Amino acid sequence: MKKTQVFFLGTLLLLVFNLKAQPSHIKQRNYIKINDWQFKKGVWNNAYKLDYNTTSWESVEVPHTYSMDAIHGVGYYRGQAWYRTMITVPNSMKNERIFIRFEGVGQEAQVYVNEKNVGKHIGGYSVFVFEITDVVQFEKENLIAVKVTNEPDFKRIPVDDKLFNHYGGMYRPVQLFSTPEQNISPTFYGSPGLFIEQKELTNELASIQVRAHISNSETSKKGSISYKIYNAKNELILNESKSILISEKEQIISQNFKIKNPILWNGKINPHLYKVEVELTSEGKTDKVIQNFGLKTYKVDADKGFTLNGKPYRIYGVATHEEWKQNGPALTNKQHQTDIDLIDELGATSIRMSHYQHSDFQYQLADEKGLLVWAEIPFVHDYSGREQDNAKQQLTELILQNYNHPSIYVWGLWNEVRAWQSDNEPPVLLTKELKNLAHKLDTNRLTTSASDRGMISNMGNISDLQAWNKYYGWYYGEYEDMAKWLDDAKKEYPKIELGISEYGVGGNIFQQDESKLEKPNGNYFPENVQTNYHEITWKIIKDRPFIWSSYIWNMFDFSVAGWNRGGIPNLNHKGLVTFDRTIKKDAFYFYKANWNPEPMIYIAEQRNNQRNSANTNVKVFTNLPKVTLNLNGHKIQTLKQNGDLNTIIFKNILLIKGENIIEVIGENGKEYISHIINWKLK
Repeated sequence: MKKTQVFFLGTLLLLVFNLKAQPSHIKQRNYIKINDWQFKKGVWNNAYKLDYNTTSWESVEVPHTYSMDAIHGVGYYRGQAWYRTMITVPNSMKNERIFIRFEGVGQEAQVYVNEKNVGKHIGGYSVFVFEITDVVQFEKENLIAVKVTNEPDFKRIPVDDKLFNHYGGMYRPVQLFSTPEQNISPTFYGSPGLFIEQKELTNELASIQVRAHISNSETSKKGSISYKIYNAKNELILNESKSILISEKEQIISQNFKIKNPILWNGKINPHLYKVEVELTSEGKTDKVIQNFGLKTYKVDADKGFTLNGKPYRIYGVATHEEWKQNGPALTNKQHQTDIDLIDELGATSIRMSHYQHSDFQYQLADEKGLLVWAEIPFVHDYSGREQDNAKQQLTELILQNYNHPSIYVWGLWNEVRAWQSDNEPPVLLTKELKNLAHKLDTNRLTTSASDRGMISNMGNISDLQAWNKYYGWYYGEYEDMAKWLDDAKKEYPKIELGISEYGVGGNIFQQDESKLEKPNGNYFPENVQTNYHEITWKIIKDRPFIWSSYIWNMFDFSVAGWNRGGIPNLNHKGLVTFDRTIKKDAFYFYKANWNPEPMIYIAEQRNNQRNSANTNVKVFTNLPKVTLNLNGHKIQTLKQNGDLNTIIFKNILLIKGENIIEVIGENGKEYISHIINWKLK
């Protein structure tokens, strides 16, 4: 069975990186960043009133969350909180339309401006924009008050927090901005209002359609719309304009273009980004929106796996949550950049941005790095039968807000949602609706889902692609059972494409004694057990190119409030990097040696430094052809690579009592690369 999609997409900032970079369609407009707020947790009636007493409130800076106790203690506050700020709207915005934009508020937000209720948004991970033209005052202070809640609601996805924390707060940036009366709509589901669709693609020609959603607050106006398209070198390749009549309150203006000899967005090989600038001019005023895009095709085949632009392309990557120990989900762009850089250093070709819509900045960085992205909505684990409307809303926002990102290749519809009784249960019917909605909104991308059931289930194989969360050797079975499951599934269901949406085991860097392992719910998860699991499991996956995707769970340790496993409460330890981003675990370097062609060398078990036996093995992860081992300043042995996992093992090395300095050295052309660790023999 083949699943084929002709694929174009992409959005990226005009990337001169700064810590608080703004979305490209906001940067072109007159805008104000709203960073400083007053905050108080709890139910406070009338907190939207101008004369409300806030002397007991604290000052905070957005991004902000009020749920850090989810990380530091057992359980966390699930309820209301309020944010207030006073902002002066400058005269430069007079005679324009004024908007306020929130990039993410968990999990619901009611917004008031000068005591007027301007709108409510339900869903903690997507952008929402309200027009506030009629309620602001110029050159005077304006009160913005936001009532926020992360209290559970069975009409909103996700309906429970058994797998990850549902943080509350304004944990992504907020902006106030203005546009002319006639604009490229900023309120169309919080999207850029500009969509670029690939129609045809050959080596000689790419046909694209640029659709602009136009908003008009007055009567019919004459105007013009201009288009400029640039290549990755910022060279102008197309320039066109035409006169238009802006006759409707909301209308769509489409224009087709042909790009000769197109350069493809080709993953990490060449993530080429084009850029389109669209200017809408009327009554002497201009609104401009800029979007980046990419051109590509992909296929998924049950026998050949994933193909990008006509050539085999292995999707091997990591799943991520968007949170740090220091900040929860309230991350700076510098922290987002760090995360993407670590994933790029690992050598991954893809990211599953789970289990909700991530920051636009992360998608932008993935575009630039050439990392294919699985993007998904938070339809996770359980269902209530009452979440249908909100699930469809959040999928619509996910797709329209991120339509132009070339990195996104699939829309994820659900994760581990089970329909135990029949194929007529609410989540089954909802999945079918979500799939149809996704294809209506986006004719180019495929849908997918992550199952923890068998090959055939009530929820399974409804989305275009299916992948499975498999934890052999941790929750059930043995590590090697992954191979048996894949081979049996391939044989029994030869037309179903096989993907692995999650695989992994816990690893605590402070625990090193394998004999004390207590899986999967105990309090001892030694790091070297995690390493050994990945060595075995990656070999199984690597040797089966028919697997269309595979994702390690997880790139980073993350918080699950109430968990008490692996020796550190409230933490899922399956990450390759610690929650605070300070330590890369041994398994990280195993994958880096196998995935990243940049020369590297690393001695495993450097934290297992209290040794009980003089006779030991020294395991080295490296992509260099040969390595020399020195012990306490003396050369012991030189070994060449002997296998396909970029691992060299020096056997029966004799330590001396006390301190032992172990050094490995490899050659990279005329340069030498080394790694040194210290083990102590008791």
